Amino acid sequence: MRRIAPLATLLLASGASGHAALSFPRPRNAADGSLAPWTSWAYPCDKTHSGANCSISFCEHGHDCQGSCPIAARSGVKGALTASNGQACYWFSNGCTVGCARCDGSSNHVGHGSQRFLFKGMSAAALRARNLSIEDPFSPPPGALALNQTTAKSLAIAPNCADPKTAPTVCDPRLRTANTQAACGSKEDVYYYSPWRAPGAAPVIDACGMAGGRLP
Repeated sequence: MRRIAPLATLLLASGASGHAALSFPRPRNAADGSLAPWTSWAYPCDKTHSGANCSISFCEHGHDCQGSCPIAARSGVKGALTASNGQACYWFSNGCTVGCARCDGSSNHVGHGSQRFLFKGMSAAALRARNLSIEDPFSPPPGALALNQTTAKSLAIAPNCADPKTAPTVCDPRLRTANTQAACGSKEDVYYYSPWRAPGAAPVIDACGMAGGRLP
């Protein structure tokens, strides 16, 4: 029985397609982490990093990308980050939706992407102007965060294939991370067909991702 138990445990294991940016051990697609400007970036500023080189950025329009894939510095300083993972977080799969056999490799946002949200009726610009912040943006108070209807006219929420074999299964707002205020499957549930709404039910282009999420 002692020999059978470990084997039985292994048989219970299952796999799931997905993507993530590995940080330890360092992945192969983090090669540019040893090059400038990533080697000169850290957060917060320290003795060797100052000015723009220690600002968290989000790679808007292909500029200031060095701080967009930060990882823990493991330096003992709380909250300290480095860019030693390079651009590993930009290796992913585009156009992958629940129940479809293939990713299209081009749809950055399937049916969505231009929508904006309002917090207690205020836009992001209004919040900044009033120097206000959302304490927990991923779990706001019920009814506090809502889709800005003026930005929802072009939404077309649908899978990227004609005959999906699986329907999304994650509807509990506590498990959805973003846009948790929307009713599951409604026209405002813009992430309904996204891979995380049915883990293991959406394909990937490559296990390690593709640069920019594109087909080779």
